[in-house]
Parts: sequence; structure tokens; C-alpha cells
Amino acid sequence: MIDLLLVHIRDLLNQNFKNHYGLNENKVVVSNLLDNSGSSLVELEDRMVCFLLSIEEEPALKNKFPRTKGTSTSFFEKSPSMYLYLQLVICANFKSKNYLEGLNYLSQTISFFNNNKIIDPKSIPGLSNKVDKITFEICSLSYDSLSHVWSAIGSKILPAAIYKVGLVIFDDTPVKGIIPVIKSADSESVS
Repeated sequence: MIDLLLVHIRDLLNQNFKNHYGLNENKVVVSNLLDNSGSSLVELEDRMVCFLLSIEEEPALKNKFPRTKGTSTSFFEKSPSMYLYLQLVICANFKSKNYLEGLNYLSQTISFFNNNKIIDPKSIPGLSNKVDKITFEICSLSYDSLSHVWSAIGSKILPAAIYKVGLVIFDDTPVKGIIPVIKSADSESVS
């Protein structure tokens, strides 16, 4: 499900850039910023690179009751759904001669998500029908935190926007059991 979401975000941003700038090529890619040996990837130069930074579970919705309404005569017992937030980085990986162009694309990206803070998940083929909406909130990190993030990635700091994307709902757990509904309580009076 995460892969479908990132591909959809990439496609939305590429279409936005094509409409705004009249481009024929795609400028946004979903990829690691570096290969496994820590080297920069040539195919990512002069591109907006989108990658998943972290995943966190929504703690307030974590401990839901494991029974959900099934039919009129039963409940389904299954593991609770997972409500997740994804931290998504979109960075301008442009060489120094194209630095200002990269900042322009980053500005357009921020503008796009400012105007589209909520995306309807029904427009994403294959995404679970349990997802109500997908929200985008820009994250502000301190300089120290930002430095730690880029050090962990193994890259120099690039102009970037980090978004908290929520609530992605994983609700594909199998039904563990079917519990019948109690229709009435038959009680005998004791005298």
C-alpha cells in the first residue's frame, strides 16, 4: 500500500510540473537518494527525489476493540486496523548550476501540497477502501534534527520539504472468528 501511495504522489507532482512548466519529462522520482554503497545515483541528478523517511503508528487509535460489525447476526473478530503516519522527504537534487531551478521545483511542490492538503484515496487504484482520506502536513525540524536525518541518510543537506502523511490504514488482516449477536436474554424468574 505504501508503494501505491508514493507512486501516486510522484504522478501527481509530475503532472503538476508538466501543467505548470509545460514539461515533457518527469522531474519527480521515487528512489533512495544514494545507492547501497553510499554513492550518488547519476539518474537522480537534476530531479526532485521522493523517499520514505519513517513510519509511525498513531498511538491514540492503537488499542481499538478487535470486534467489528459483520452481518446483522454476527460480529467479526480480527486484529485492529493500523493507523500510520509516513514521513516523506521530497528534496531538490540539482547540481550547483541548476540550484535555483531546484528551489523553484521545491517551491511548486510546497505550493501543491498547500493547495491539496487532503487527497481522496479513491483516486489511487489498488489502495484499501478502508482509507478515508490522505492528509499532508509539512514538518518543521530543528537544525540539529535535520542534520541528524541527513547524516543518517549519508548525504549532504539538500533543499527539502518533509511531510507527515497520515492516516494510512492497514486493514487487511484476516477474520479470526465470527461471534453471534445475542438477540434476547431468556431468563426464568426465581420464586
